Amino acid sequence: MSFILFRFQSAISVEVTGGTDRPFTITYKPYSAGDSPVRIDNLCEDLFLKLHQMNSGQVALLSPYQSMLYTWDDPLKDRNLIWNIYNNKGKGFTADFSQDGYGEEKVCFHTVKQSTHVVTSSVTSKLSSTFKRLTPKSPELCTSSSDDSDMSDPPEHIHKTKKMRKDKVVVYWISYMDGYQRVFVLAQDERIAYQYRMSIYAERSNYEVFLALSSVSLSICVPTDNKVKELSYISISDSLPRWEVNVSNKWKQLAPDLTAWIEEKYQTEQKKCQLKEYLHIDLEKMQMTKPFFSELRRTYNPGVWLQLRKSETYTYCHMKLQRLQIDNQLHEAVFPSVLYPATLPAHLKSKRDKPCIEVQLLKQYRPSLNHDIYKNLKVVIQEYCVNLDRGFVNHAFDILNHWKVDEKPAVRLRADLALVHMPLPIIAVKGQTNAQRSVIFEFVHLSPIKLVLSLSSRGYTGDEGSPSKRFGAQKENRPKLFNSDLLEFLFNSWGSSLCDMKDVVLRMSYLELRNAPITIPALLDAASRHYWQQLVQQFYVLVLGLNILGNPYSYIGDFTKALKYFYEPYMGSCSRRMSATSQAVLSGATRLLAAESPPLATPYKSIKTTLGSKEIIDDLPSSVLEANKTNPASIALAVTGVIARPTLDICREVSRVALHRTGVDSAEAALRACAERSGGRLVARRRLPRDCSTLEGIRPYSPSAARGAALLAQLSRGHYAETDVYVAHAHLSPTSLATVLVTTQHIFLVRLSSGRNSWIVEWVVKLEELIGVPILRDNKLILNIKQDELVSYFSTDEKVIEMHNPEALTWLRSKIECALIQALEDKRYNSE
Repeated sequence: MSFILFRFQSAISVEVTGGTDRPFTITYKPYSAGDSPVRIDNLCEDLFLKLHQMNSGQVALLSPYQSMLYTWDDPLKDRNLIWNIYNNKGKGFTADFSQDGYGEEKVCFHTVKQSTHVVTSSVTSKLSSTFKRLTPKSPELCTSSSDDSDMSDPPEHIHKTKKMRKDKVVVYWISYMDGYQRVFVLAQDERIAYQYRMSIYAERSNYEVFLALSSVSLSICVPTDNKVKELSYISISDSLPRWEVNVSNKWKQLAPDLTAWIEEKYQTEQKKCQLKEYLHIDLEKMQMTKPFFSELRRTYNPGVWLQLRKSETYTYCHMKLQRLQIDNQLHEAVFPSVLYPATLPAHLKSKRDKPCIEVQLLKQYRPSLNHDIYKNLKVVIQEYCVNLDRGFVNHAFDILNHWKVDEKPAVRLRADLALVHMPLPIIAVKGQTNAQRSVIFEFVHLSPIKLVLSLSSRGYTGDEGSPSKRFGAQKENRPKLFNSDLLEFLFNSWGSSLCDMKDVVLRMSYLELRNAPITIPALLDAASRHYWQQLVQQFYVLVLGLNILGNPYSYIGDFTKALKYFYEPYMGSCSRRMSATSQAVLSGATRLLAAESPPLATPYKSIKTTLGSKEIIDDLPSSVLEANKTNPASIALAVTGVIARPTLDICREVSRVALHRTGVDSAEAALRACAERSGGRLVARRRLPRDCSTLEGIRPYSPSAARGAALLAQLSRGHYAETDVYVAHAHLSPTSLATVLVTTQHIFLVRLSSGRNSWIVEWVVKLEELIGVPILRDNKLILNIKQDELVSYFSTDEKVIEMHNPEALTWLRSKIECALIQALEDKRYNSE
C-alpha cells in the first residue's frame, strides 16, 4: 500500500508493505514523477468539476483548463475517485483511470437568464442588487447529473418560468499514461477527445501467427535398483470432435455412434456420405439433406492453441490449453491420475468444453521509458482434482531434491542473524534499489483456484529388489526413509496407512492488481504468497484437523464461511470481467494478415506425416497388430490402468467403441472416448505405463509393449515383475483369451478368466530349463524342457504353442531365441 502526503507545495511518498507472514515495513521517500495516483486535466470550456474519494466528505474543485495531482484523502477506504459537475447533487461518475481507455457521459444543464423573477427577503434583495452591478450580464448556469442520476432541483427563490432552458452536453473522458504518471482527461470538444483517444491505439498489426497442436506430452522415467520405470506422464490433449445439427434454431448434439461415423468421413475428406437410405450428409456445404434438411456444425478444440499479434509497440498473446493431465504411471499407484480437470456441474455439461488454462496478455513497449507496460494480463484456471499417494510423492521429491542447492542450517541461521543486526538505513537503501520500476502492470487478474484433494498413505512398495519380496514375505507399506522430514510428518499426521482422505475441497480467492509499478519477480512473489498462504491455512484445518489463529480482518475473509473475492472457476473467462478499456485496446489493433490466416471457426483436420528415413520400424507382424486392436484380452490390458478388474462385457463394449470410433487404432483411444463421454465418472490414464527395457534402453513408446508389461505386472500380484523383464507377447488367435508371454527368465501361457476377472497361468517354463531353440512344426511351436533330476536325468517334456498364423509363430520363435541368448549372457556375467 502506498499513498502521497501533500503539504505546502511539497509532497512525500509513503509505502507500507508486509503483514500476515512478514513484519510491516513503512518506507518514506521523496516525491518523484508518477508517485501521485492520478493527474486530472479539466479541458472543458465552462464546467467546474468537483472531485472526491468514495465515502469521503472532502471535495476538491477544479476550474476549466486546469490540472491537479490527486491523492487519496483516506488510504484505508475504497480507492475510487468520483467526479461531478459543481453544485450538482447527483451521485457523480466513477473515474476509471487504472487503465488506458475512453468513454463519455451525458450531462444536463438548466440555464437561467438574468430576467428571471427572484423572490427574496429584504436583506437578500439588497445583496443580490449589489452583486448584479458587479457581475457581467451573462446567463448563470446550474447543472445536474446525467440521465441515470438524480437531477438537482433549482433553488427555491428561482421560479420556473418559460425563460428557463434545459441543455444537454456530452463530456468525454480519456485515461492514458504520460511517462510514469496516470492521467484522466475530461473534455467537451469531441475533436480533442479524438486526438487523445488515438494516442491509445493508432497502430496496425505487422503480423499475426496462429498455432494449433492436437497434443503435447512428456514422459518422466526414474531409475531404480535393477531397472528404469516410468513415474509420470504429463499430457496436454485435445477434445473430441463435436457434431451438432440445427433443429428449430437450436443446436442439438448427435449421438456418439453417429458422431464417430461422420467424423471418419470428414477426416477422409469425403464431400458427401450416406448411411443406406436413412441419412444423407453433404460435408462440403455442412448440411444434412436426409431425413430432413438442416445445417451441420463441427466443434473441435486443439490441445494447444496460440494466437500472437504484433505491431510496432503492441504485442497481443492469447493461449489456451484444453486439458492438462498428469498420470501416475507406477503399477502400485493408488490413483491412476494425479492431476486432471474436475467434472463440470450438470447444467453446464451440454455447453462447449472450456480450456483448463487460458492466458491473455497485452503488452506495450514505451521507447520514452525504455521498458514494457502490461496493459492486460489475465490467467484463468479451471477446477482441478489432485490425487496424491505416498509412493508418487516420494519419487517426485527425490527428483526435485537433486535440483535443490543444499545449504547447511547453520549458514541460513547466520544469514538471518545478519539481517537482524543490519542498520535500518542500509535496509532502506536496499529496498529502494530493489524497488526500481522496470515494468508497470495496469491490470492483472489471476483467477481463483479450486482444488479437490485426495490423499493416500499407500502406493509404496518399499526398497526395490529386497529379498523379502522375492520369497513372498509381507511388503512394507511405509517407506523406511523420506528425504524430507516435512513429508514424513504430513503423511503420518492425518491418518494411518489404512485410512485415505478423499475429496477435500480447497478454495483460494483470486488476485487482482491495478496500475501496479512492480517487477515481474515481485509479481510472481506476490502471487505465490497470495495462494500459498491460503493453501497452507486450509490444509492445516481441513486436512490435518488443527486449530489455527487466523486474521478476522483479512481481506480474504474466513474460508469456512464465505470467501471474499471468489467465484466458481467455470464462470471465469478471458473474455469476461474485462473492462471496456481493454476491449477497446484489443479491438483497435487491425488484423493485417486476416486474408492469409484461416478463420478461427475453420475445423482442424488431422494431418498425417511420415518420418522419412528416420521412421521407426516395428517388427510386429500384421496379424499380431490386428489382434492387439480387437482381441478382448488385449482390450482388458488396455483398460487395466483404470479399471482394476475389467469384465469381458466391459472389454467387448470398449472394443465396439474402438471399431466405430474415428481414427482409433488402439484400445487406449477407445477408452479415452468412453472416459470423456462418461461425464467425469471415469478417470482414465492417457495411456498405459511405458515399458522401459533394460536390454534396449528407453525407446519410443510402443502400445503393444506397454500392454505386455502391464500383463507381466498382473501375474501373481506382481511377483514376476520384480525379477523379470518383458520381451514379447502374442495372442493365440484374434478372438482367443489365451496369450503367450515371453520374459527374460520365463515363458508363460496365460488365459483371461471371465469368472474371476483375472489372469490365470496355465503353465510356466523357465528359460534355463529349455533344451535348445524351440522347434517350429505344422503351425506349432514345440518347447523341449528338462525333467527333474529326481524323476529322470535324461528324460524331457514338451510344451506346445499352437497358432494358425505361421508369420506370428516365426516372430514368436525369434523372440524366444533372443531371450535365451540374453539369459545365457546374464548367466555367464554373473558367474564371472
